[in-house]
Amino acid sequence: MLHDLGKIGVREAVLNKPGKLSEGEFTEIVRHPGTAVRILEPIPFFRPLLPAILHHHERFDGKGYPSRLAGNNIPLASRIMAIADTFDAMTSTRAYRKALPISDAIAEIRRCSGTQFDPDIVPAFLACQSKIVIPGDVSLPEGFDEAVPVEYRPQPG
Repeated sequence: MLHDLGKIGVREAVLNKPGKLSEGEFTEIVRHPGTAVRILEPIPFFRPLLPAILHHHERFDGKGYPSRLAGNNIPLASRIMAIADTFDAMTSTRAYRKALPISDAIAEIRRCSGTQFDPDIVPAFLACQSKIVIPGDVSLPEGFDEAVPVEYRPQPG
């Protein structure tokens, strides 16, 4: 959650825009990791997390932001966070689109292994999918019920 704290500095209209972002709007989005770092920096407890937060939108191929880091130059925590954040974004309903089915999100994570995501981390992320537990008051994306072990599924009533 702290990784996107900087989105409080992005206009809601930009965050919820259904179409392609303009160059100016994309610039607002690109600034959010740095904004999060500036907010958290004065708090000593959070300082060890700042590099991970700053670089969670870097891509393994170096085409991310804010610093265009590539490969192992991206902090390990950022590389892990990038996969989890992307999976969450794809499987969450947004103001401008419905959640993707789990199978589609997994296929996209696999497809982007080695370009957007660290190819050594993708298999570990995919291996733990069945262990992800979603609180009962959250709308589950299509197909997620089958991935959650029965003992962790929300119980009716």
